[in-house]
Amino acid sequence: MRKALGIVAVTFVFSAPLPAHAELSQARLQRLLRHRIQAAENLAESDRVVAAVRRQNDRKVPLAEIKRLDAQWAASKELTPLKKSVLENEVARHFRSLVTFDESIYSEIFLTDRQGATIAAYPLTSDYWQGDEEKWSNAFAGGKGTVYVGPVMYDESSKTDAVQISVPVFDGEKAIGVLVVGIKLSYIQAHYLKERD
Repeated sequence: MRKALGIVAVTFVFSAPLPAHAELSQARLQRLLRHRIQAAENLAESDRVVAAVRRQNDRKVPLAEIKRLDAQWAASKELTPLKKSVLENEVARHFRSLVTFDESIYSEIFLTDRQGATIAAYPLTSDYWQGDEEKWSNAFAGGKGTVYVGPVMYDESSKTDAVQISVPVFDGEKAIGVLVVGIKLSYIQAHYLKERD
């Protein structure tokens, strides 16, 4: 499998216990998250993840249908058959085991196809279609694929402050989907303070 060649990220501001308004440089952020980025890339290369993305892409679902499903997803608070399929498939069960094994690291993990439709997730994402979001478009990069590290944000699905690392899923040289892992702010803060000691 091909590794993503570059990392795109943003500089952002942390709150306590880091010094107020302490900015982390691109290099510092990559260093703090290097093990998590590597783990995400390894997960994206796993046979089960690549196979799940290939299967979904082979279905050739029109984007208009994906957007229709996205609207239904957002409109319903119930566990619909689509939501259940995304939450309970084999890949999603694997994601659940990773998130719950050490709850100090991951806030969420989810996988999309080449159009940004969610294939597997734990916990459920707040929307079905990710293709209109920066975390997806920057990582997919028109099929070239690159790692993207986003800003600290409050994540509605996991109810926690986190940074999302988006990595492409490759089939040979071409990106065919995107894997997103949420890393809890508390994990980054702990590693920031550990580096200072």
